[in-house]
Amino acid sequence: MTEHVGAYGFRLDPAVFGRRYLHEAGTDWPALTVRIGAPGRGAHGWREAFSGEGWAVHTRPGSDEVSWSGEGQPDRDGLIHPLLALAVCAVTLERGGDCLHGGAVLTHDGVVAVLAPAGGGKTSTMAWLALRAGLEVFTDDHLNVRDGLAHAGPRCLDLRADAAQRLDLERGSRIVRGDERRRFELPPVRRASAPVVRTVVLAWGPRVRVEPVPPRERLGIVATHRTAQPVDGNLAVPLALAALPMVRLERPKTFDCMDEVAEAVLNP
Repeated sequence: MTEHVGAYGFRLDPAVFGRRYLHEAGTDWPALTVRIGAPGRGAHGWREAFSGEGWAVHTRPGSDEVSWSGEGQPDRDGLIHPLLALAVCAVTLERGGDCLHGGAVLTHDGVVAVLAPAGGGKTSTMAWLALRAGLEVFTDDHLNVRDGLAHAGPRCLDLRADAAQRLDLERGSRIVRGDERRRFELPPVRRASAPVVRTVVLAWGPRVRVEPVPPRERLGIVATHRTAQPVDGNLAVPLALAALPMVRLERPKTFDCMDEVAEAVLNP
């Protein structure tokens, strides 16, 4: 049995997160401690990193400790995703890194980030690339970048039930997150960390078309997809990503063109 497990470049406690969906972790990976429940009134040094409707994430600066509080007790499936991504993002920002709401594919030369606006079909595209085209999906929904490298997410992908049905991918999945999603297990990645080499921005259009994104537009696109805005205004990661090649990949709302989409992701 693997001694250390983790995701996003952090070692995780298997007693909390289990071992399913996690990578073999290096002993040099920082250990992330995730506590369920808000810090007590007597706890010192904690501050709110970010929050949403009914939940909040707190960090203790100078440590790799995170607390998550919200309604109800999350089960292990909910801990793996989406709670883990929020916890990791809070600590990554403390460490000077950054996080994007996006997927990524591992290629022979590095990581290709895949971004899309809300309703842009990112997750269904990632599911097709992984489960139909056999591409190596590096992360499905949370791109974590720190110390110049992207770090692979848990080995699973959550897809809406209706999208799974349209893709004929219901077999081999588990229902998770209160019947909202079907979870597919992904194979291990060859490399758990690698540099981002380019970005593909998904968009809808009448046909498959790939066009370069002008340099002046790239930073705005990257910033739009950040999971959270750092309080110190750190733009190091967005600027680094904006300096890399970026293309806009238009395609129609049909899965008939997905072979062309896969080719464009690999060879824009």
